[in-house]
Amino acid sequence: LTLNGNVLSNDVQGADRVPLGENSGPITPGTFTGTYGTLVLNANGTYTYTLNTSDADFKALHGGGNGTETFAYTLTDADGDSSTANLVLQIHNNDDPITIGGLNAGGGELTVFEKNLSDGSAPNATALTQSGTFTVTALDGVTTLTVGGIAVVTAGVATGFPQSITTPLGSTLTITGFNAVTGVVSYSYTLVDNEAHPAASGANTLPEQFAVTVVDDNGTTATGSLDVNIVDDLPNAVGDSNGTASETLLTLNGNVLSNDVQGADRVMIGENAGPITPGTFTGTYGTLVLNANGTYTYTLNTSDADFKALHGGGDGTETFTYTITDSDGDSSTANLVLQIHNNDDPITIGGLNGGGGELTVFEKNLSDGSAPNATALTQSGTFTVTALDGVTTLTVGGIAVVTAGVATGFPQSITTPLGSTLTITGFNAVTGVVSYSYTLNDNEAHPTANGANTLPEQFAVTVVDDNGTTATGSLDVNIVDDLPNAVGDSNG
Repeated sequence: LTLNGNVLSNDVQGADRVPLGENSGPITPGTFTGTYGTLVLNANGTYTYTLNTSDADFKALHGGGNGTETFAYTLTDADGDSSTANLVLQIHNNDDPITIGGLNAGGGELTVFEKNLSDGSAPNATALTQSGTFTVTALDGVTTLTVGGIAVVTAGVATGFPQSITTPLGSTLTITGFNAVTGVVSYSYTLVDNEAHPAASGANTLPEQFAVTVVDDNGTTATGSLDVNIVDDLPNAVGDSNGTASETLLTLNGNVLSNDVQGADRVMIGENAGPITPGTFTGTYGTLVLNANGTYTYTLNTSDADFKALHGGGDGTETFTYTITDSDGDSSTANLVLQIHNNDDPITIGGLNGGGGELTVFEKNLSDGSAPNATALTQSGTFTVTALDGVTTLTVGGIAVVTAGVATGFPQSITTPLGSTLTITGFNAVTGVVSYSYTLNDNEAHPTANGANTLPEQFAVTVVDDNGTTATGSLDVNIVDDLPNAVGDSNG
């Protein structure tokens, strides 16, 4: 950029020369502005020429062009005689390369995250716009500069700013400024919506790239790429819980999505559509019906052996794993955990302890009675045991109907203390119905001279459930006395 020399090196000063000093000599000194730069000429003949590469005339030479600077100078001797000559300097505008700094960086120039979208997992409107700069160095001058199709410089003139376009992926690229002196281009990128990332690839990045093209004044071209990384948003399934299912609350309803984060790539939810993998799942104590939209119904099966094994007052847990999948195939799993409680339920015995007893038989129906009727001597009935915790033991008048939770064979009969026959004819473990019959075999010893009175025969009923709760009752049979009937007589 600078040339140094001495114009006296080939001049003839003659006999009347002027002595040379640091600041003295025969040359008329001065600072002279030329076409392409500035010449500083000293009295002792030394000079410095400085090229101005920003000068329009220099730029007009374009890359590879040549020019000439000519400066006239005067040599004067001691008695005033003078002579002039020219200092001629050659100027060359190099064909300079164009450099673009701040692009093609590993990992891209900007990164935006789908999670910051309004429907993302971490909404943040401010973070959706990211900004940056890059620098164009074109010593021969910038004629054309385009970024992603945006004309930043046309015919050497920078256009107005900001300038924005909608990108192929639907985002917004904005050129916010260009400094023609420094060559700095400022820009921003705004993510508008979620993108179609590679299926099921996790938190991957999807690049959007913008071509940068620079042409200088002599047609030299340089290119680069402004790269933006769009990071996928992932769903996040969070474990769920609900109330406690028991005999008094047989179904639990809810929605596993209520505390989950679907992310920006969410699947639209409908009556039969959504991000959940649906199905019907059999658990330890019941059944879960899970729908695609996240709703579920759990139904407790109180007849299930595992539930009964909890006994009254026992607790259990049902755990179901579910999967949430977003629109580009990313998935997350979590557990739905339900609490199970087997109530310590009371035992009820229905159909016993009725006023007047459960059955009535009449001695008059005996073969030697006053109104023989063999069929009427046997009377039948039922009573019902309700033991939600399960029946472990059931006895009726000493007859073992259920032992260790297993019903014995039927019929079972005993001869009663009064000599009649008590028979257990069946037990329905599902309904709890116990069927029985009583057969009067002979007359009984009723209270003396008490008329048509009844003599009771009572049978203890004892039920024990799976957790040791006991209930008792009494099966009562009334035996009605047969009376003599004297009928008037006559004779001849």
